Amino acid sequence: MNGEHVLLRINLSDGTCNSKDIPLSTLREYIGGKGLGSRLLLDEIPPRCDPLGEKNKIIFVAGPLTGTSFPTANRYGILYKSPLTGTYAESYSGGGVAQKLRASGHFSVIIEGKASEPVQVHVREHDVKIKSAEALWGKDTLETCDVLGATTNRDLDVLTIGPAGENQVLIANVQNNKFHSAGRCGPGAVMGSKNLKAIIFSGNKRPALNKKAQFKTLVRDVLQRFRDNPLVYGREGVYRKLGTPVIVDWANKLGCFPTRYYTRGYSDGWESINADAIVSQILKRRVGCWNCPFTCGKLVEVSQGPFKCEIEGPEYETIANFGGLCDIRDIRAIAKINEYCDRMGIDTISAGSLCGLAIEAKRRELIPGLKDIEISYNAPLEVLNFLEMMVKKKGIGEEFSMGTGFLERKYKLKGLAMHVKGLEFAGYDPRAFRGFALSYGVAPEGPTHLRSVYHGIEKDLPNRTSYEGKVQPMIEQEDKMALIDSFIVCKFIRGILDWPLMARMYNIIFDASITVESLRAIAARMVTASRQFNYREGFTRDDDYLPERVYTEPLPRMDGTGDSHRLDKESYEKMLDEYYEARGWSSDGAPPAEPPRIGKQTDLTQPQGDSNR
Repeated sequence: MNGEHVLLRINLSDGTCNSKDIPLSTLREYIGGKGLGSRLLLDEIPPRCDPLGEKNKIIFVAGPLTGTSFPTANRYGILYKSPLTGTYAESYSGGGVAQKLRASGHFSVIIEGKASEPVQVHVREHDVKIKSAEALWGKDTLETCDVLGATTNRDLDVLTIGPAGENQVLIANVQNNKFHSAGRCGPGAVMGSKNLKAIIFSGNKRPALNKKAQFKTLVRDVLQRFRDNPLVYGREGVYRKLGTPVIVDWANKLGCFPTRYYTRGYSDGWESINADAIVSQILKRRVGCWNCPFTCGKLVEVSQGPFKCEIEGPEYETIANFGGLCDIRDIRAIAKINEYCDRMGIDTISAGSLCGLAIEAKRRELIPGLKDIEISYNAPLEVLNFLEMMVKKKGIGEEFSMGTGFLERKYKLKGLAMHVKGLEFAGYDPRAFRGFALSYGVAPEGPTHLRSVYHGIEKDLPNRTSYEGKVQPMIEQEDKMALIDSFIVCKFIRGILDWPLMARMYNIIFDASITVESLRAIAARMVTASRQFNYREGFTRDDDYLPERVYTEPLPRMDGTGDSHRLDKESYEKMLDEYYEARGWSSDGAPPAEPPRIGKQTDLTQPQGDSNR
């Protein structure tokens, strides 16, 4: 092995490890990140396997830029079969762990099997140690980072699950660098099902670059693009100064801020939970990920009272789902809830949505088990108590820990529950959009905003609520995001990464001469690969529809209008038809047969040699 792009396999059942070089031809075809991971997912995970069983696997992936000086190349990906949805799933997180993954000499790590007792894994150059984690089991994520940091001097490079993951709560995250989360579809529950508490990557290996001079020029040109957009990326730009909470303002004014469990598109108290409220009330200092030219993170502190805490956050999605769906109007309370979710290792988007569902279902007397539970709008302490019930699977909290899809089926909540494929909505009500609404439906794991990020474009269009001309631009955004997640750079720089620049990045990294057209084809195949995984799991066109409420219930907005904020189902059907045709899928949403496995010449699913390391 030349050691540049190594795939490491760790079997927790028998404690064996083996590694293999990933051929350059494979990387040229799949790049890394999402592209490589989605192909490995198809190859590695047997159809219809139990997501919490031994046959499911956790695939950690880096990108070809990870560990280099390319701005924001500080993210890693996790791919797995979701225990929440039963679908393909991918989660990404920033911080510093990704750089340590590459520094350990590995490009991808596959975790398989199940340990007989709680374990932690330490991955270093030429060395993998599987150690007992009995003493860590039951500790929250911050405590785990502190304990492991005291023994490894790497307190900020620990990747861990919290009690939610240990209890296999289906919305459990994987946490790293204390406050960074790889979340949404339950990767923490998958780690918990394998008795895997924590992973630490370490080493001193640096990625080799064949075209060092050209790469240096590329980095310089990208940084210049940052400087050319000072209002966005500059020292006083919105990302650096305010971060994602700046979205609270325009989401409310646009009428897409999900409020009181989707009964309206704005909050009366939005100015008490926006970016200005954070800056004026709780901001301690700005923080950022490794190798990032703008620091969008915020370290906040509530120094006293029931909401005393110190965390990085809250981000927009947390504010939208607790401040909006649960109508909590105190930014200090939202910060405390954010801290609890991070400590327990649960996804704030799904958690906030489930709490909002509990509040509204209790009001409508739809779930008997909520009758004696205190949970209501703008009641943060009640929400915190309910979250604890979910994490500990106590009483009705156990059913809510299984997600909105489960609750809808058990309690016949079709006219209330808001989810697609079992995944709760991200922090934007789709009734305010058209193309972005479609992306909620067709995203492989369900309604995440990150597979297309098309709302960022559509919000500024004069025909935002028109169905015409939305499908192809949304597809282009999906393909672009697939590439960004394969290079694995931050989506915040999507505005400066046009197709010619990404082709240039590819050619410098892989010493190639790819055209934009060919790069687009690679991206489209990545999207289709995730569809192939879902199709073999039994997902079809029927699973690409949004919930009943978005077609039947108008969304009130600040200006008093609402009829335009309701989707027309027939028009949505036509968008689906157009989308499938453009993707080369059947009218039922069936993708073409799977392409050949990666590494046709050198099969990556088989190791070159076993070793107990």
